[in-house]
Amino acid sequence: MEIAPGIHRIKATFGANRMVYVHLLIGSHASMLIDTGCAGNPDADIVPYMHSIGFDPATLNYILISHSDVDHQGGNAPMKRHAPNAILLCHNLDRTWIEDTEALILGRYAQFEQDHDIGYGDAGKADIRADCLSAPIDLTLEGGERFYLSPDWYIEVIHAPGHSFGHLVVYDPRSKTLISGEAAIWTAILADDWTPTMPPTYCQVDTYLATIARLAAMDIEIMSPAHWRVQRGAGDVGAFLRESRDFCVLIEHKLMNLAHAGAAFTLRDAIERISPAVATWTPPVHQDFSYGMLGNLVSLTGRGLLTTERNERGLVTWSLPI
Repeated sequence: MEIAPGIHRIKATFGANRMVYVHLLIGSHASMLIDTGCAGNPDADIVPYMHSIGFDPATLNYILISHSDVDHQGGNAPMKRHAPNAILLCHNLDRTWIEDTEALILGRYAQFEQDHDIGYGDAGKADIRADCLSAPIDLTLEGGERFYLSPDWYIEVIHAPGHSFGHLVVYDPRSKTLISGEAAIWTAILADDWTPTMPPTYCQVDTYLATIARLAAMDIEIMSPAHWRVQRGAGDVGAFLRESRDFCVLIEHKLMNLAHAGAAFTLRDAIERISPAVATWTPPVHQDFSYGMLGNLVSLTGRGLLTTERNERGLVTWSLPI
């Protein structure tokens, strides 16, 4: 679907009921694909869409990966086979995880195992390997770069960290369109039928909230995120951003209430006690809340509002400072 002149939004489905929207930008002089979905999405969704609009994938100039996550980078190697001359781009801070599937598993998906006894297990990691076919990055970005797709049309790449260290968004000043990825993650990530399927996976809370504030100050008429409907008009865009911010702040308040209740708690304790009151997704206790919850806990600890120790099992616990 063309959501603005030259900007196409392509649905890529994966898993039992998941989807991610990737974007194809076509100008008179250059073209760019933003994200490649999972390993099967180039063949199943992206390339067929390109053919349906008369675009030859072999002529693609750029492939920009918004951030390091299996459903945004997993199709890199298959997509490069269709577009061998396309320059593969990402932010420098996410390069290691985007180029190397094992590094992605170790750094992103296995990060909770040692300190929190939360993980995906061998079967989950095998699924990630199958869905993530990595490829070498050709060029890294830092944010602020402009790409001219036509003589009178440029797009701007903006560093928007929070969900990952190097998350990027793409802004088109001509149509005031923001391709936002997961820079703001609302109150849940949605399934293919638009129902909540998992918690919002923001990670670095302080930069996440700063990113939301930056986006809220921009002149955005159309915002196309990765797992949500297109937001049109300043009112809908602003509401989406505010609700994303407010959920993150709500979790902070609930964590402080949990700390004031008494005993030291683990990350798993926090998930089990807080998620039933806030979850719209199923199941109500979901290990993917680890990303956002730990982000809040790290922020609170860094500000001196909580302190950490380890329990008899060696797991990190949080409590109020003495």
